[in-house]
Amino acid sequence: MASSRTSRVLSPGVAHARQSAILMLVGLIASTSPLPYNAVAVVPLVWAGVETVLSIQARSAARSTPQAPAGSQTRGIVSSVVGLVLVCVLIMMVLLPYAIYDMSKSLQDCTLGANTAVAATDCNARFRDGLDAILHGFLNSGQHAGG
Repeated sequence: MASSRTSRVLSPGVAHARQSAILMLVGLIASTSPLPYNAVAVVPLVWAGVETVLSIQARSAARSTPQAPAGSQTRGIVSSVVGLVLVCVLIMMVLLPYAIYDMSKSLQDCTLGANTAVAATDCNARFRDGLDAILHGFLNSGQHAGG
């Protein structure tokens, strides 16, 4: 018995965009892991960025062909650019705590061990104080170098 359902072949731009969306979801889920393990989220996120660029390239090439509707290709390119921005933001969110790893890891350990809201607030206050000291030192060193 033959299937009455017809299979639809996706254009390369749509196929790359779908692959990118799946990889972004995997990266987002992996980024919720505890601190040393969330670095693995960079792999699917970078791959998603590559797939997004491939989607943009395929859609812009399809846009130049006369049989493709230009409006839908333009919307696809815009949505792919938005996806690429989201991928970059997610990568930064994953990698930023590694710039201040000791403080971030101690905040995570302190917060996980806090049994009360007061203890969690104390953990956050200590983290902010340490971050303020780093930023204050960074800003002061910039003033001395320029002056």
